[in-house]
Amino acid sequence: MMINKLLKVAVRLIVFGILALILAIGAFIAILDISRNQPLQLPAPTGPYRVGRSIFDWVDQNRTDPLADQANLKRKLAVWIWYPAQPGASSTPAPYLPPAWAQARNKDQGIGILIESGLNRIVTNSFADAPLASQPTSYPILIMQPGMGPSIPDYTVLAENLASHGYIVVGLNTTYTSNVVAFPDGRVVLRSKKGTIPDSAGPAEADQIGNAIMAVWSQDVLFAMDRLQSLNADPGSPFYQRLDLEQIGVFGHSFGGATAIAVCQQDARCKAGADLDGTPFSSEAQTDIPAPFLFMTEDYSAGCDQNCLAIRQMAGHDTSGSIFNLSVNGAKHFNFTDLPVRQVPVVRPLFMAAGYIGAIDPLRGEQISNAYLLAFFDQTLRAVASPLLQGPSSDYPEVQFHK
Repeated sequence: MMINKLLKVAVRLIVFGILALILAIGAFIAILDISRNQPLQLPAPTGPYRVGRSIFDWVDQNRTDPLADQANLKRKLAVWIWYPAQPGASSTPAPYLPPAWAQARNKDQGIGILIESGLNRIVTNSFADAPLASQPTSYPILIMQPGMGPSIPDYTVLAENLASHGYIVVGLNTTYTSNVVAFPDGRVVLRSKKGTIPDSAGPAEADQIGNAIMAVWSQDVLFAMDRLQSLNADPGSPFYQRLDLEQIGVFGHSFGGATAIAVCQQDARCKAGADLDGTPFSSEAQTDIPAPFLFMTEDYSAGCDQNCLAIRQMAGHDTSGSIFNLSVNGAKHFNFTDLPVRQVPVVRPLFMAAGYIGAIDPLRGEQISNAYLLAFFDQTLRAVASPLLQGPSSDYPEVQFHK
């Protein structure tokens, strides 16, 4: 009898425990749902210009896409361009993602959408297809690429800020490598096996595949440079004779940052480049970077890993003083994207524990990235010297200079 009573008590405790767990999970999901449906205003750009944004569909007729799932497809890119806009052209900001993009992103993420602000609740500082600002007569160009997996909209904060300071920011979505790319005609393309490095790949295999994919990304940038030249010469283009093709910078995050190294090594049209926490690949590690270059990395105060060592080796080749190597205390890899800003606050500790983001405040991390990218490109493309590049700054004590 005593055993039966104990069994009944145990069963009741188990049932109560399961019910309590279900209630806790339900309450947590409810908190996530409430949080993600609150309006989220992206950080305001710091420059004097209003920001316009246009989305294009570019096809490179001279290249068959080696990353596509199907044979004999031409390489096609969804291109987002942010630019200085004429004031007062529109009062309604562009959506963070257009409807087709948002639908495709939500479908791809599944239940993961609960950990971020709803895409329709994010308020940008961009205005769709607003007229280009009338002054000055031309603008320097910055070509931007994402990391492996993210897409260009995930760097909206960086793009808007640079455009507000008078740059034409050309974002190239990396078809078949970005998790989701939605073209203006409604076509949605997901990552392909050929366009990604498998998790099972060892270091040598990952480097080989990475070099091959990076060759495609580098050609994307060179194609964009050619296309911008055509737009600048086309009377029907909104950028007709307004692009300063003599002042082109290339930058990116992670894999996109590594690609910026390759482009600046290969093509003299790259007058300056920046790599936000991207590991150099073997195909570029032993070659000097002829253009001024900024390496900006996550926090390495606890020790220099393989990425850190590779970057310091490349920076060490420089004898001109035009290579800058900085790290940001409290930052981790995805602090150089919009992700920490979009995240529902309650899940940030989980992402910090996993090492995706650091302890730095998300808005502070964006502020630092914006300040140093702007300072670097102003100094290299506009010949406006910046004290931020001369050494440690009391305004940004988180930033450590390694070269």
